[in-house]
Amino acid sequence: MTSDEKQPPRARGDRIEWFTVSYRTVALAGGAIVLLAAIGWFAFGRQPPPAPPATADIETGARFETIEGSVHVKRSGRLDWVAATRAVVLRQNDLVKTGPGATAEILFADGTMFNVRPDSLITIEESSQNPISREQRTALAIQSGEANFQTAARGGPGSTTISTPTVRTTAERNTAGNIQVAEGGATGLRIFKGQGAAETRAGQRIALASNEGLRVDATGAAGPKLALPTVPQLTAPANGTDIAYPDLARGITLLLWSAVPDASAYRVMVDFSPSFARPLFDRQGARSTQMELRALEAGSYYWKVAAIGPDGIEGRFSDLWRFTLAKSPQSATSPPPLVFEVAELKGNILHVRGRTEPGATLSLGGVRLEVQADGSFSEFLTFDGGAGATIGLTATGTRGGTVEQRRRVTVAN
Repeated sequence: MTSDEKQPPRARGDRIEWFTVSYRTVALAGGAIVLLAAIGWFAFGRQPPPAPPATADIETGARFETIEGSVHVKRSGRLDWVAATRAVVLRQNDLVKTGPGATAEILFADGTMFNVRPDSLITIEESSQNPISREQRTALAIQSGEANFQTAARGGPGSTTISTPTVRTTAERNTAGNIQVAEGGATGLRIFKGQGAAETRAGQRIALASNEGLRVDATGAAGPKLALPTVPQLTAPANGTDIAYPDLARGITLLLWSAVPDASAYRVMVDFSPSFARPLFDRQGARSTQMELRALEAGSYYWKVAAIGPDGIEGRFSDLWRFTLAKSPQSATSPPPLVFEVAELKGNILHVRGRTEPGATLSLGGVRLEVQADGSFSEFLTFDGGAGATIGLTATGTRGGTVEQRRRVTVAN
């Protein structure tokens, strides 16, 4: 046996002596114990790190942009109504009420605008922003009445939700529309531009695009989608026109607009205020594309027109135009109607076009213009005043009455 070989144990009396110990064996055994302990700790003893706390949304509120007439606010949790002011910040669950002839424009922090019409009741449901994602959420409920809306422009994440007793609508960014809520909750929804998704109380889900509308009855059942008629284009009097009558009580102001092919009638509104909260005229069902206004007082007037489709649904209103009436120093009776449609300059040639009564005498700066048998006129004149100049057109009727209209010269396209 060599010296490198291991020796068996030798007995000494009743003892057995182990005189050789392998250090490698001890190291392996210790390593195994440590490994087993580590596995046990990972499997049973390690606790997952606590989840980070959820980030709370920040309430951003809303403010009154304009207030006209009797508008009141009821704060959440309060019983009293207080008069609305532009200093009021509207918070969640605040109520806003407009009285007869009253309107309010409410601007949310994300840029969404609601124009609340007369005799309406709404609730601010949400106006918040997530500080991390920057997502903005706006929500408003209309219990009764009417509101026009324009959601925020595209750019940041967010949504706008409008609820009524029978339908909940989510409008995308850069969407304009109108919601009307009748007694019992029946709702009319119109999307003028953009798109929205409506979910009725009966569980129907309907997607609406530009120029589409929907009617939801008091039970929450929606009818078919409806195509809105296109927007009429106003023709005359031109926006910003000044009109002078010798006798305002006998003056006739003729409103003209373009025909809409799919319209069965028109709605014409005239008011002293651009809010149209208390319209002087609100004529629905007009069949022609013109309307005469008689015996108006001196002052400024705003007007706009919407087309009504064969199914009775109303399209979007045109842009509003303004004209101003004044009393001229001339004394005459029964002035003729005068419509000054075009005053366009190309080079040094001025084109004027419009309409008056047949047989009327028409002049521009002392120059006589020809009037056709149907009362229309279209003349081209040399003009040195340049674009932006104001010119006056005077018509004298067959009964001696005189009317004058003034407008700015524009450059022809």
